[in-house]
Amino acid sequence: MTPLFRFVFDTLDARLRLRGPAREVLNKVFPKHWSFLLGEVALFSFVILVLTGIFLAMFYRPSDDPIVYTGSAELFRGRTLPGAYASIVELSHDVTGGLLFRRIHRGAAYLFVASALAHLLRILLTGAFRRPREVNTHIGTTLLILVIALAYTGQNLVFDLLAGSSLRIGYATLGSVPLIGESLIMAVFGGAYPGQVVPRFFALHVLILPAMLAGLLTLHLVLVARQRHTQFPVKGVDAQRYVVGAPLWPSQFAASTTLALVVGGVLAAFAVLVPWSDFDLHGPLVVGHASNAGHAEWWLFYVQGAITLFPAFDWFFPGFAVTHMFVFGTVLPLGLFGLLYAYPFIERRLADYDADIDNHLCSRPLDVPVRAGLVFAMTTFVTVLTVATTNDVLARGLRVPVEAVMWTFRVGVVALPLLVGWAAYARARAQVRRRQAAKPATVEPSTKVPA
Repeated sequence: MTPLFRFVFDTLDARLRLRGPAREVLNKVFPKHWSFLLGEVALFSFVILVLTGIFLAMFYRPSDDPIVYTGSAELFRGRTLPGAYASIVELSHDVTGGLLFRRIHRGAAYLFVASALAHLLRILLTGAFRRPREVNTHIGTTLLILVIALAYTGQNLVFDLLAGSSLRIGYATLGSVPLIGESLIMAVFGGAYPGQVVPRFFALHVLILPAMLAGLLTLHLVLVARQRHTQFPVKGVDAQRYVVGAPLWPSQFAASTTLALVVGGVLAAFAVLVPWSDFDLHGPLVVGHASNAGHAEWWLFYVQGAITLFPAFDWFFPGFAVTHMFVFGTVLPLGLFGLLYAYPFIERRLADYDADIDNHLCSRPLDVPVRAGLVFAMTTFVTVLTVATTNDVLARGLRVPVEAVMWTFRVGVVALPLLVGWAAYARARAQVRRRQAAKPATVEPSTKVPA
């Protein structure tokens, strides 16, 4: 440390007492396992989203008012376009680096959602949600909801035909909510489709949702630091009391910095090589027009799959009706996230371990039979609905009637989760029994007094 930096640090330390807390933070130990990096990937993706989003927001026009495009893109020159879409065209064709930043931003969004889902799945499978981490698990689940909402609003800000399909599904889903559907539509869309969705989604995407996510993410990380990391069992060490791994400085800092550079480099490489933001193929949103390729983004495939998989129905009750769209567009996702919130308490009642003590050890996916059965069944259920979104593509590729593919998925979405969940439960149960049988029998000490 140079004399100047030493003088500055000593001066600040004399007033702020930095040495003690700084030494404690820098000596914090991080366990070594690749799965613990999933949360860091999500964090770095969010940082990249914020940085690229600031650049994009400077050129985006949050309005659907028609304007005449006069830029360099020959396909759109002289055409009247919605303001939002025209600004995307300008950003992609007339702003230096604009298309690169758009592609990096979209790639980071995909990675953000994927790493958040993988991180939550790791928490579930390893039991890292057990006491004392139930509250932090609920914060993590809420963060996932915010991540999906952030991705959904960002997808629709392009205001192309794909956004039109996504917005129509969202509009119909809100309108299907009994009793309050019209109020929800006015609150979100501000009127009949497409309403004032562009400025409202822009405010949500740029201000409200990022602020909420940043606040909850900070609280999430503070609780992780306060409750210390979970870790897998370490031979010869009481891993309930001691964390085995590398300190934050310099080992973990070097590893995290390398990971951040890799994430940024991979996203930049994909932005150059993969044309995944070429919106020119679809054109601007036009009310009444739809695209054959219209679909939700992949993280909402399971909702669209459920809506398209089952035939429409209406159940009429005095004063309101329950529709097919409400059941599969609203009740289904709320039910799945409700199960995520409730699962830590479900396992406390059903699992065969002491749930009333603090647990800092991760378990393997098949260590708790109830958990293995439920998590594998739920994952299979969502996966089947996700794949069901491609029923028309599969029908064309396999050259079979689409009705046959639909019925296959209808049977599979019920049968496969039950079969996979039962198989995982049975396998985990057998594994636990073998492990218990392999333990040496304990001999009770004699209480007799020798003669």
